[in-house]
Amino acid sequence: MKFFTAITIIICLLLISGINRLGAQSLSFSQPLNFLPAAHTDKAIDITNFKGGYFVTWKDAGVTGGINVCYLGKQYDTRFSQNEATAGTEKSAFAPVLRVINNRIYALWIGIDGTLKYIVNNSDTTFNTQNINTAAFKNPQRLRSGITATTIHGRLMIASHADNKNEMVVALIDADDNGMLKPSVLQIVPDKKSDEYPFIVTLNNNMVRICYKDYSDQGIYFADLNIDTGVWTNQAPVSGSKTKVSPAVYHAFNTTRLFYIWKGNKKDNRIYYATDNEQNKPVNDSALPDYFKTAVPVSICNVDAKKFIMAFIGEDQKFYLSYFTNYNPANWMEDTLFPAKGNFTLKDIVIPGSHDAGMSALNGTGGTQGSSINPCNTLTQTQNIGKQLNAGIRMFDLRVGLFHNAIYTKHSSSDCMADAVGGGYGERFKDILDSVKTFLDRHKKEFIILTFSHFCPTEASAGHVADTIIRVLGKEHIYNNQSKSIDQIKLNDLAGKVIVTFEQYARADKLIDSNTIADKAKTFLNFRRAYAATNLINKLLAREELFFKSMKNGVNNNDLVRLDWQLTQSGDEAALICNDFQNEKVSPVINGMMLLTNVIKKNQSITDLAISGNKYLPAKVNEWISNGTINKANKPNILYIDAAGAWITDYCIELNGTPVYN
Repeated sequence: MKFFTAITIIICLLLISGINRLGAQSLSFSQPLNFLPAAHTDKAIDITNFKGGYFVTWKDAGVTGGINVCYLGKQYDTRFSQNEATAGTEKSAFAPVLRVINNRIYALWIGIDGTLKYIVNNSDTTFNTQNINTAAFKNPQRLRSGITATTIHGRLMIASHADNKNEMVVALIDADDNGMLKPSVLQIVPDKKSDEYPFIVTLNNNMVRICYKDYSDQGIYFADLNIDTGVWTNQAPVSGSKTKVSPAVYHAFNTTRLFYIWKGNKKDNRIYYATDNEQNKPVNDSALPDYFKTAVPVSICNVDAKKFIMAFIGEDQKFYLSYFTNYNPANWMEDTLFPAKGNFTLKDIVIPGSHDAGMSALNGTGGTQGSSINPCNTLTQTQNIGKQLNAGIRMFDLRVGLFHNAIYTKHSSSDCMADAVGGGYGERFKDILDSVKTFLDRHKKEFIILTFSHFCPTEASAGHVADTIIRVLGKEHIYNNQSKSIDQIKLNDLAGKVIVTFEQYARADKLIDSNTIADKAKTFLNFRRAYAATNLINKLLAREELFFKSMKNGVNNNDLVRLDWQLTQSGDEAALICNDFQNEKVSPVINGMMLLTNVIKKNQSITDLAISGNKYLPAKVNEWISNGTINKANKPNILYIDAAGAWITDYCIELNGTPVYN
């Protein structure tokens, strides 16, 4: 997978893997993804946010290695960013670190001679790598092992290790008007011993904390320094854990919450963490899954008040990123909408939606040319509906048909498979309904919208599908609107329920009501949307922008505005899509033509198109809100996508906190 930007990696990562739940600590995380694939190191990497852009720094692998800095891009960049540079001929045996001070970003490292070296940025995206600077100490001594840094009241404070067996040192450093570091004094940390460098974090305007590995028992401890008085507190343990390398400590989510994280003791390379407020001693620790493994310290970079990035070096010496949030996507409505927005309606918020939601698997094909159907031209989702529910998706577009005497989701060129040129059957319908019921039983504040369309009476009539839904879900799980319109239904009334609507069909008891897609309709629920029907992102952007401009004065009471964000395969792509697609009924010559056509035209699967197109969604919606194209009267209520994952949930949470939705 190509590297686009730090956050784009995370988006793609979440599209593929979803988010996992971390129990007692109320944290969720994504599976790690390799980035900057050509880079390797045997020491820690550091990642930092500077003016909305992300930088990383590292040393090349080896006893000593060159110092590298790389600009990755901004959170909602849509184009590839990689501005990589080396600090001249400088080398180090230890990991470098990044720190932002007074509107500048510094890369700092320990030189071969044990001095503190640094470079300073010369733009928002680059460093001045020609001018290598040395920080002077009034009581010079060699540093070793590594360095960390923090800022306190506009000043730089570094923590490192003295060039002896077990002494740690700190120094408070001022910068002049040109950003050059002034001479300072190295202070030995008294009565606390470690054979590794400590991590340092700011607590307030006169207090810092170091976290370190004790020299004698390998335990993890912290101690605080009052920089005004020079007094250190006694050391306190972190959860009673042990480690062989420097344990890291960071502020998480731009709050007073601290996040301690370390590799296991001795040959245990799993990653452990503990988290608590600054004033508390963390007692319990948790282990990340086995695919988080490292032999060196890790780095954390805050994105905003709800999420941060963790960067670490795998056992293969490659670079990995993971994405942590302080909410559970499976409970996001309870965590972010209730109780504050309980009296809002669906028209006041935005939720993530899944297009052709049940097409995460291909369990059968049909149509007059069913042999041409394969996952690449049929599947629209990367996760089944159960996983999408846990990733926070709350609106599901479903089309169903009869296959092997059971109801399955379908994706075909016609409503009835017999009339279709080709089509595929996805997830079994009962499995979907069981997932919905189980989910609602476990998550009493979440609500779901299921919309059904493209009925074929000879396969699965609307009446038969409705009876199946009510039998499996039970009436207690289905919201009965009792003839209310969408703008009258409060979120409090929807908690723990599912709204079920069918295309132009309603039961008399209103357990299942009707939906339409029109500029104006009298149905219970009408979707206002514009479908671009293109595989070109520029055409999709233009179509959606025109759509919102057409509604700048508002919509009807029963309308929910749905942002349809799908890139569609061309006819050639749909027919010739998979390089590895082979069918024994098709001649080798035709298969060879398929391969050649894909190489020449760079055709993409539906999910490939989705992953490439989805990275534009947050950037463009933010732009349209900023310039007034999207306003309170026409704002989207559903972000409706292929390859749905927790990243779109996260973006909906972000939008729900903006003035347009308040």
